[in-house]
Amino acid sequence: MKIYLDDWREPPAGYRLVKTVNELKEIVKRFGREIELLDLDNYLEEYSAFGGNGIDFIRWLEEAVYTGEVELNPDVKIVSHSSDPYMREEIEEVGRRIKAYLRSGI
Repeated sequence: MKIYLDDWREPPAGYRLVKTVNELKEIVKRFGREIELLDLDNYLEEYSAFGGNGIDFIRWLEEAVYTGEVELNPDVKIVSHSSDPYMREEIEEVGRRIKAYLRSGI
């Protein structure tokens, strides 16, 4: 499963569009091992009222993986398509930490 978090862009073919962080959290809790790609935007404009923005999600995901609340596919790819280069790098840096943790087998 490929997930595309965004409030106004259309996802590439084959991706599931998600517009709110709260919805994405539920999907990840339920289908974490089936997710092969998370492609995250940061700013979600009016949708941010429903759980925050992309950075809020990835920080939640990091903690949820570390505490065992969420079980992710160890090969999951985590990227950002945010137009804000600083936030894109922040999201991808947290993604790299999650991947390193998953690879460690802890």
